[in-house]
Amino acid sequence: MKYLWIGVGNSQEGRAHIIENGGELFSDEVSNDALLSGLDACGIHADTINSSRVPPYPIFKKKRISSFKWVYPSGATGVSVGYLNYKYVNRLFKKRSVVKEAKAWARANKGEDVTVFVYQMHTPFMAAATAVKRIIPKAKIVLIVADLPQYMDMNMSSLKKLLKRIDWSSIKKNMRYVDKYVLYSEAMASFLKLKEGSYITMEGSYDISTAYDGEISKDTEKISIMYSGALTRKYGIVELLDAMKELDDNYELWLTGGGDAVSLVEEKAKEDTRIKYFGYIPSRIELLKKQKEATMLINIRDPKEPASKYCFPSKIFEYMVSGNPVLSTVIEGIPREYFDYIIPLPDIDSATLCKKIRDVAKMSAEERASYGEKARDYVLKRKNNVAQMKAVLDFISE
Repeated sequence: MKYLWIGVGNSQEGRAHIIENGGELFSDEVSNDALLSGLDACGIHADTINSSRVPPYPIFKKKRISSFKWVYPSGATGVSVGYLNYKYVNRLFKKRSVVKEAKAWARANKGEDVTVFVYQMHTPFMAAATAVKRIIPKAKIVLIVADLPQYMDMNMSSLKKLLKRIDWSSIKKNMRYVDKYVLYSEAMASFLKLKEGSYITMEGSYDISTAYDGEISKDTEKISIMYSGALTRKYGIVELLDAMKELDDNYELWLTGGGDAVSLVEEKAKEDTRIKYFGYIPSRIELLKKQKEATMLINIRDPKEPASKYCFPSKIFEYMVSGNPVLSTVIEGIPREYFDYIIPLPDIDSATLCKKIRDVAKMSAEERASYGEKARDYVLKRKNNVAQMKAVLDFISE
């Protein structure tokens, strides 16, 4: 059996190139790498064809994304394709490059039993898997749906909405070639009109090897609340900033990441020195270390937002592994079992946020450590990348 993974991976050199030229390491790349590492630990060494997510030129400094090739320790090969990166047409160039690589891989492995994993419901990746199946008709395609395309950008222009509708039509055509689905939310099955038995639900995974276990210095004088990820107004950042007005001087709010609320965050940080914006932290180790230094971590998303039922925030895993208490809004995309280990926020209004934050602050350091340790154990033992990928392999072999 030969395996191919089509996703958003890259070599260390390739990731450095992207960050140096205005790109970022997104959460979907962390999730991609965790699942691929889990697959490798299960004895499945897949070749990979990839394209990292980068902003268009001139936000990204290069007009053309460079191509990178590498070899994994297992001997499997990896490539991150190059393509012209102009706004709106970059996806067409990306698709052509990914499909070209997929066709070459399929011709080289014609006559083999083949399984193709596709990470993300992304047209260039799905088109590449379809190209493999046309060359190798018995190839099995497994689509991993971490997010629904319709809900990945909540602030689209009219032109982008039109392009998204065209893109969705292409996605639906490629879905005809998919054999099995791995969904990050149960609600996705209904949205996609999937047949019973054609999918498994899995919220993602956590790569144990990436957990930060180094020494930290914790300020016991301050109560620090940390939020990392998309700084988006629709996610509740405004309410979180408002909550700080009601909290005492010994509370601090730490924020990292980017989004449409960055200018507001920077403005509030100038007005209130307790609000600390660290910008985008390119080093994952430094980000995990910062999360561990905080008193508590918070995930906010409006439960009434339509997209909330179709997503599982991947930051939940790294938050829980920090060993600190985690507060999270109760959204449909997070299975109920998680709220045995994290503190539920029934709403995102500032009064609710203040009450729950104060409840955690009133805990003793030992109580907070105990709460956090249970959450950490839950993720590392039950949601690790090896266990999750083993469940996927068992499902697709049925």
